[in-house]
Amino acid sequence: MKDVIKTSLKQMSKAITDMANFVYQGLMENDAHYLNSALNKERIIDDLEKEVTANIIQGSKAFDKKGQKEFVILGQTAQNIERMGDEFRSLIERIEIKVAEKLLFSELGIEQYKEVFEKMRRSLDLTMKFLDEEKIELLDMILKNGDEIKELIEKYRTEHMKRLAKGICEPRAANMYFDMLDFTGNIARHCTNIARAHKEQ
Repeated sequence: MKDVIKTSLKQMSKAITDMANFVYQGLMENDAHYLNSALNKERIIDDLEKEVTANIIQGSKAFDKKGQKEFVILGQTAQNIERMGDEFRSLIERIEIKVAEKLLFSELGIEQYKEVFEKMRRSLDLTMKFLDEEKIELLDMILKNGDEIKELIEKYRTEHMKRLAKGICEPRAANMYFDMLDFTGNIARHCTNIARAHKEQ
């Protein structure tokens, strides 16, 4: 049963990685086709999370406390990946509004957001690699990258507030920008949650 669950987690990790790629393409190219493809991946993730939860409930009964704890961590991993999908969905909604209302970010704002997104994608890649290879040393890399993303987002929020105060950015676009930073940071935070749970195992 444990192998079945781990296989499902790998499928979820592949789907969330695909979702990240589609969201990025949709944002950079203002193309709803990519965003729709991302939403299809989210539905796959939701279905897999339900399967994992059902298998954990069924399989954990046959194990001692130590074995049950491992099942709990696998369940938490699935839940965190599913919540990443929710954050991506929220990000997609903001991108759709940005496109529909023709909201513009400054060139500097775009470059800073791209940097945050790429850092988040590194957290994703490291997490998915850990789920595939189970190399403990990857956990510290995930945690370190998560801390760096948190600092980067705070820095860029402050800088964007200054641009807003100077009238370089319009308030509506600024609020959208802040939301997108937060959702992107939340995705990385779920990677950190997975790393911490496995590190404490």
